[in-house]
This record gives sequence, C-alpha cells and structure tokens, in this order.
Amino acid sequence: MDAHSPPVASCFCGFVGDEFFANVPRMNFKEELNEEQYAAVTASDGPALVVAAAGTGKTRTLIYRLAYLVTEKEVQPWEVLLLTFTNKAAKEMLTRAETLVQRRFNSGYSGTFHSFANRLLRSHADCIGFGRDFTILDADDAKKLMRACIDELDVEKKHFPKPDVLLSLFGVVSGRMGDLSAAVTERFEHSEVDPDWVLKAHARYQARKKESNAMDFDDLLIHVLKLLVENEKIRAFYQDEFKYVLVDEYQDTNAIQAQLVHYLVKTHGNLMVVGDDFQSIYSWRGADFRNFLDFEKAYAGAKTFKLQINYRSTPEILDVANEVISGNPEQFQKELQAVRENGDVPHLVKVRDGSMQARFVIEKARELNRKGIPLSEICVLYRSHFHAMELQMELARAQMHYVVTSGVRFFEQAHIKDVCTVLRLLVNPSDELAFSRLIEMLPKVGKKTSHKIFHKLGGRVNLQREETHEQLIAALPAAAREGWEVLKPVFLAYHEENLQNDPGEVVFRFGKVFYTEYMVENFDNHKFRAEDIDGLIDFTVKFDSTEAFLSEIALLSNLDNEGGKAPSDEENEDALRLSTVHQAKGLEWKVIFVLFLNEDMFPSKKAIEEAGDSEERRLFYVAVTRAKDELFLCTPMVRRQRDGGMIFLDPSRFISEIPEDILRQNGGFF
Repeated sequence: MDAHSPPVASCFCGFVGDEFFANVPRMNFKEELNEEQYAAVTASDGPALVVAAAGTGKTRTLIYRLAYLVTEKEVQPWEVLLLTFTNKAAKEMLTRAETLVQRRFNSGYSGTFHSFANRLLRSHADCIGFGRDFTILDADDAKKLMRACIDELDVEKKHFPKPDVLLSLFGVVSGRMGDLSAAVTERFEHSEVDPDWVLKAHARYQARKKESNAMDFDDLLIHVLKLLVENEKIRAFYQDEFKYVLVDEYQDTNAIQAQLVHYLVKTHGNLMVVGDDFQSIYSWRGADFRNFLDFEKAYAGAKTFKLQINYRSTPEILDVANEVISGNPEQFQKELQAVRENGDVPHLVKVRDGSMQARFVIEKARELNRKGIPLSEICVLYRSHFHAMELQMELARAQMHYVVTSGVRFFEQAHIKDVCTVLRLLVNPSDELAFSRLIEMLPKVGKKTSHKIFHKLGGRVNLQREETHEQLIAALPAAAREGWEVLKPVFLAYHEENLQNDPGEVVFRFGKVFYTEYMVENFDNHKFRAEDIDGLIDFTVKFDSTEAFLSEIALLSNLDNEGGKAPSDEENEDALRLSTVHQAKGLEWKVIFVLFLNEDMFPSKKAIEEAGDSEERRLFYVAVTRAKDELFLCTPMVRRQRDGGMIFLDPSRFISEIPEDILRQNGGFF
C-alpha cells in the first residue's frame, strides 16, 4: 500500500473473531420503544431527519438505531459512524449500544467531529502537505504561537487584540466558512484596532503552523474537509467504509461540519441526523440551525420523524413550553405531549425588585427542601450573569450552599474585579493588589514593574492628588503613559465632583474612557461582559457610598470562604444550582426558577437588536423544559437606575404570550 492509500478494513478483523461477541441477541424493538421512537429507529436506508423535542428520548432513539442496524440490518458495528459534540455523549451512547447488542461499536472513529478528523488526518495528513506526526496545539500553545506571530510582525500592541480574542474570531469564521476580512472589519469597526494588521497576523499564524507541522483545534475540521474534497480516492474509501452515519445535536452544527457530513454520505445517503430546532441557541459561536431546517432540501427524499412524547415534565409545564415556542415562525411545528400525571400549575411570580426576587427564591427553595426536595434538584436559571448578582448576595447572607454551574461567581469574574479595582484604590491608596491589577492593564507593565512603581511611590498611591499622577506618569514605561493620562480625570473627579457616593458613575467613566476598548481587545465575549458591567452600575445605586458597596462585596467573599462557600458537586451534592440557560441545555431538575423575565433582560436587548427575538424565544423554551415538577417564572416590577430614579420594568414578551389560565399568579412579595 502506498503512502496515500487509505487503511484497509482488515484492521477491524479482530472484532469478527471475538467469540464473546459472536452471537448477536435478537431484540424486540416494538416493545422497548414508543411508536415515534420505533418509526425513527427502524427507518429504511437513505437520509432521515429525527426532530426530537425536549425530554422525548433522543439519546435512547440513537442508541437503539445503532442496535437496529447491527441486529436487523446485519451491518458490522465498525461500518457505523456516530458523530457527536462531546466525548462523554459519544462514550455513553456507544457503551449502551454495545451492551444491547453485545458487540463492540467503537472502532476509534466514532466520537466528536474533532476526534474523527484527527483519526483521518493521522493516516492522510501528508496528502495535504502536513506530516502524519503533526502536533495538535492546545489552547495555551495556540496563544503562545499567535503571540510570537504578533511579535514577529512588530505590531503596535497598544490597540491590538489579545491572542485568544483573535483565535476565537478565526475559529468562528472558519466554522462558518465565512469571509475573514469582512468578519474582522465588522468585529473591530467601533474600536481602534487596525483590521489589516489582524489579517497579517492571521496569515503569519497560518504559515508558522505549516512550518511547525502543527494544527490547532479548528484546523482539524478545515483540513479533513480539504482532504475529502480534494482526494477522490480517500473520499471513496471512507464513503464505503462508513455505510451509515449518525449525527447527534445536528441543529448545533456549523457550515464546515455540515459539509464534512455531506461528503461522507454523498454516495449512499445513509445519514440520520437527530436534534431539535427549538433548542438551537448557539449562533454566537457559529452554529447554524438552518442546517437542520434545510435538511430536507439538502438531501432529496429525506424522511422526517418527530419525537413529541415527553417523559420529563408534567403536562402543566409542557403547556407553557408549547405556548412559549409557538411564536417562532421558522421551525418544525411540533407539540410536546405528556405521559406524566398532572402536577402543579407553573407560577408567575411578580415581585417588587431584584432583591425581593432573590429573597423569594431563597425562601421558596427552603420550603421545598423541607418538603423533601434536595437543594441539588433545584436550579435557578438566568439569561445573563449579572441577573444573579443580587441572588448571590442574598445567598451569602443566608449562609445557603449554592453552586454556580456556569462558571465563576459574579464578583469573581475578571471584568467585574477589574472595574471594582478602580473603586478599591480610590478608597484605600495602600491597596497594592488593586494598584497592580489596574496598572497591569496598561501596555508594557508587568508584575515586577507595578511592584517597583508602587514602592517607589512610598506604598501609598493617593490618586485624588494631582502630584501623585505626575509621579506615576514619570515612573511608567513610555508606552503606558498615554493610557494613564486618559484615566487621570476619572480619579481626580472622585473628589472634585464628590463622586464618593456614586460608585456607579466612577465605573461608568472608567468604562467610557478606557475599559470598553480594553474589553474589545482582550475578551472574545466582550458584549456579554459589557452587559454585566451595565448591570453592576445599576446595582451600585443600592448603596449610599463607595465604601458601603465595597464592604458588601467583601462580606460576600468572606461569607463564601466560611459557611456560605459554595462547594463543588463532589464536596456537597445538596447545594442549590445557579446557571445561565445556555449552560443548562441538556440538563434537568425537579424545580426551576427563571429570573428577570423582563423586556430588555430576557429577551436580551443586545441580542434582539442584532438578530431579532427568535433565538431568545428558543432560549426561554430551553429554560422552561429543564423543569420536571415545578416551574417559577419571576418578573420584577421596578429597577433602580444610576441617577437614583426608578424604572418600571415591563414583563417579558414571552410571559405576555402565555395564556393567563395556564399560569398561577403569585404576587404581593414586596
């Protein structure tokens, strides 16, 4: 076999001779599946779309499809390729299928799209100009290489994105198979970043990877698609090798993944994709749910199967879910049908403000816990991280265990600590940690430099004095001085304009002159972080002074470090769960609270301005369908503004779309 020949099928022959798996058991699929699942599992050859609504047994259907192909169609297990988005999901499905048919499924190819791509490229990378021993760069390696490319180009780094920001952008664009130049221009159009230098950095990064015989995570998909498109012999081999292809969560595929699947099944068309267009919520990272909606157009003669029998939630919760999603016009129409007995009517909880909302959640969670529901079976969901700010405060005061399953706690996030650093330093000029965190945001300032400057200034940096700024600017590296000149008025105004009692104004000005641009250049999700900071600014109006605000944050941190500290899942299972809706997809709890169901909050104002409300409605549908037994939809009535006034909040349009007779109104929590 020459260097470019595909591996021969005999590499799988060890499975055939394995006596333990010699006799495939017969199965009664009709008895073990409902009618909808049975129809999908036993579908004839050719393209098939399985529209699996929430809680309808999607995973079970995929597993039994694998088993059906082996036991009834007499397909060899290694002739079936399963593609998923997580190794955990792939392992679970393959293991359960192996248990059913007592045959080994996983030949090493099934798994995530990226693991599949890696396996093929290990045999054929030389066909596209790489060695088969290529290195896969992890996230840290990729950032280091990108940084080296930027250094080699001698880019002016004062206004240039961090490597991880560039890598994230390049990855999304490649996944969409989009126009990089247009995407770069759009991404940085409101910043001082020069798009031409970004494109030069990208070109240099591509060249350096090729020179080093290395690929990053995104390259695996790019190069495996190139391999299949350009090499007919290899493409034909794998089309014959994998006689059936199954894809999980197809609504989350991007353009390059959809193309990869297309080339694998082009000759035989034996493709089954499973997913739910109602749960397509990842467009911001490149997913295109039109791959799912347009499947019947892309694959002539495709059969469509709908799974609508829900085993998770009570009928009352499903009534709400069906009403929620019916407002989206572009979708496969389907309606969840319950098999469970009737339960409690979902609650619409009208509260005065965010603080009352937090107290309601805590008291109701305690009540449910006393009735025997573990705290770990209660989850609080929210659209954006800042929606949980007041709740985390109240949980700390109440010494109630909780776990933030979608990342770090609100006040521990880098961007929140960054902006609070300004306030800390104004209140306490001797706070070296705050000084270092702030000054290291400037170009050419690292830990050693910040430490040296702090002690050169006598260990006390009173930024309300003009003389301190003069001394500091003289001590700073030349590249950092202009940045500090921009910041100086923010600090001087603290005393001159009597802003001691308005920490939100200080944070607002800091963002306007410096931090907004800093986020664009340093965080790939800068828009979400900007929302958090806006929420923080509004939150500060609850406090009479900067000192009071900082004391409350310190109290929260100290309580967390004592009895109120949220343990990990392993340390203490009985802890209340907090999560963004995005991170909760695929999970379920007995009880769900959804916070801040108000216009401009859920749905997000920024999201609607950019893309309309369809994906936001799908996000709300995902939140509702996480609940098994009880659902509480919370809508505060007012929110204090930075100027001290009150703004009346409108209920979310999603709440308004739900008929009143299928919700129980809970009011009066003022």
